[in-house]
Amino acid sequence: MNTILKGRKWWREWRKKSNYDNAWQVRQIAIAAVIWVFLTAIFTTTLFAQRIDVAVGDLAPRNVVAPYGVIDWGATAKARQQAAASVPEVYTTNNGILQTQKQKVLHDFSLLLVLAQDSAAPMPLREAAAARAIPIALPDAVWGEVLSLPTATLAQLQQDSTVILASVMGNDNGVRDNAVGVDEAKGFVAQLVLQEEADPGLRLFLTDLSQSLITPNSFPNQADTTAQRQVAMARVPVVKILKGEQVLQAGQVVTATDVNVLRELGLLDQGFNPGPIIGSALFSAVIVALVAGYLWFLRRRQAESQSVALITGVILVVAVLAADTMAGFSALNYLIVPTAAIMVSTLVDTGLGLVVTGLLSLSIATLIGADLNVALVSFFGGIAGVFGVSRLSQRYDIIRAGVMVGIANMVTLLGLDVMQGAGLLQAPVWQQLIWAVLDGIFSAILAMGSIPLLEGPFGMITAMKLIELSNPNQPLLRKLLVEAPGTYYHSIMVGNLAEAGTEAVGGNSLLARVGAYYHDIGKSKRPYFFVDNQFGAENPHDKLAPSLSALIISSHVRDGIDLAREYRVPEAIVNFIREHHGTTLISFFYRKAVEADTGDGVLEADFRYDGPKPQSKETAIVMLADASEATTRTLKHPTAAAIEQVVRKIIKDRLADGQLDESNLTLKELDVVARTFTRVLTGAFHQRIEYPEQVLKEMERSKKRGNMGGKPPRTIRRIGGNGTPGGPNSAG
Repeated sequence: MNTILKGRKWWREWRKKSNYDNAWQVRQIAIAAVIWVFLTAIFTTTLFAQRIDVAVGDLAPRNVVAPYGVIDWGATAKARQQAAASVPEVYTTNNGILQTQKQKVLHDFSLLLVLAQDSAAPMPLREAAAARAIPIALPDAVWGEVLSLPTATLAQLQQDSTVILASVMGNDNGVRDNAVGVDEAKGFVAQLVLQEEADPGLRLFLTDLSQSLITPNSFPNQADTTAQRQVAMARVPVVKILKGEQVLQAGQVVTATDVNVLRELGLLDQGFNPGPIIGSALFSAVIVALVAGYLWFLRRRQAESQSVALITGVILVVAVLAADTMAGFSALNYLIVPTAAIMVSTLVDTGLGLVVTGLLSLSIATLIGADLNVALVSFFGGIAGVFGVSRLSQRYDIIRAGVMVGIANMVTLLGLDVMQGAGLLQAPVWQQLIWAVLDGIFSAILAMGSIPLLEGPFGMITAMKLIELSNPNQPLLRKLLVEAPGTYYHSIMVGNLAEAGTEAVGGNSLLARVGAYYHDIGKSKRPYFFVDNQFGAENPHDKLAPSLSALIISSHVRDGIDLAREYRVPEAIVNFIREHHGTTLISFFYRKAVEADTGDGVLEADFRYDGPKPQSKETAIVMLADASEATTRTLKHPTAAAIEQVVRKIIKDRLADGQLDESNLTLKELDVVARTFTRVLTGAFHQRIEYPEQVLKEMERSKKRGNMGGKPPRTIRRIGGNGTPGGPNSAG
């Protein structure tokens, strides 16, 4: 039967827990979906708003400026084609053809030599034979003159012809295989003959003979030509359209080139195109998924917080919208990302601040139209802002973070300018550097002004808010001081303990201190029912039943929560009021009730606080500090050993009672807390020196004489150095 009852209880608890888990998961998914819709809408609207519907021959309805840098592939291709066309065709010379033609010269002059030496044959017959053997159109008289030449003159003509051929066909280019190349070669032959031969007949013979032997010996090399043209094309840099460059001017006639540029920039409206919508949706989904992934895997407790999800989403959406709105103000390029990073780090978590920094930098660079320099400077500036507020303890720290952002912006931008060869002496470069510094400072000012606007509506608590809450002039703390002064000073001491213990284990020490200040605020409603406010007066519990006394004692938690809500104290501080007793037993009145029991029985549950148990390290440490301070105050001889014994017993009892099960405190951390509490409490409750009675009497007599330590005046003067009352080392 007991097994069945336990099974039913387990089933109910499991279903309750499952319903809770499903509830917060559904809620967070819904918030993520809303953020995704907003981001998608912003990105899509931005992309469509930049588009323009024009065709070739239309008049541009408005000025169009490139939202980001892009390569003009059409202009680049045209420039490369021009470079390729400027490379002449490459020819390769065949030297074997020249050798063949030289052999023909040798053959022709050998024939002429034979005919010239054949004196038995009539000249007309020899002239006709020469004309048939060498097919060049020469008059008979010229042939007769050639055949009448002596052997030495023919040999000289042969040499002249060979040299002319070598000069024309043997140069670097040879005779190209086209009509122009052959004509140029023959013209060159005529010029060379004119220089070599003065006799008109022989000049005509040598010219016609050499020209007849000219033949192409240089042919196109397609492989080399293509290779050289490829090299020329590769040397042509790509034609870029820079960010901010005007693509169209209102009223100008749109050309085909303009249309191509608009298409490459993604600015040409070609009817309904789902691409921007789908792309924006996917990009936004990645942003939301990465933020959710960070919270889910690395900050699970924050992932369950509705406030964290809402405030992160609001900052992301507003930052992207602001970047889109201010895209035309280049001076403020480095303002948005650091501002968002500082706000997220201050309100939520520094790790999430780093994630948001990276995502916003890429988003602005990709979709809003900023260049890579803006993305890099924003990214490094955002990281500097996160580091600057990682240990926020006062409002001035945010200004310091802004200065760090400005320095990071300037150094990063300066480094990029140097790498890219920008002229550092140019005025625009220095203007950008100055604005980079100012943007960092402005980001801190903007974040400082915006954080209070988000703290209240989203229930977030920052270090600045905690500092404000710790001010003794806060109405609730003044109420506690005036109406329950004993509790007030107890809370101050608990705050010192909690701060030291929390800092020792790496928790939020400022939150622990402020939470300790407010943890017993409910005692101000019935102060005299608590021993720390009775100051020796009659204890009203002596006249009450133990159960009623326990009810009054435990009600200070509920009263404290009501007061905190009335005075609009943040929920993070209310948790200290709610959890600082957990579900512990009000043991004094429970034992008193057990002793007075007449047989009806005493339920332990009636003498326990409502809880819940501490849910964080900070609230658990305040619980331990509260009990340790109150118990140590009752010690008659608060030695270090006695204090340590009390502190460790309290920790052991809370562990045994299960009060620390949900606080994530480890045993090692509890040991550190115990040692820290002992050190602080020993300093606060140290024993005073008990002076002997004789010493006290001597001090009293000295006080009456107005001298020090009961010594006569002359002793004092001797100690002065030179024995004179007015000496440089005298007591006076």
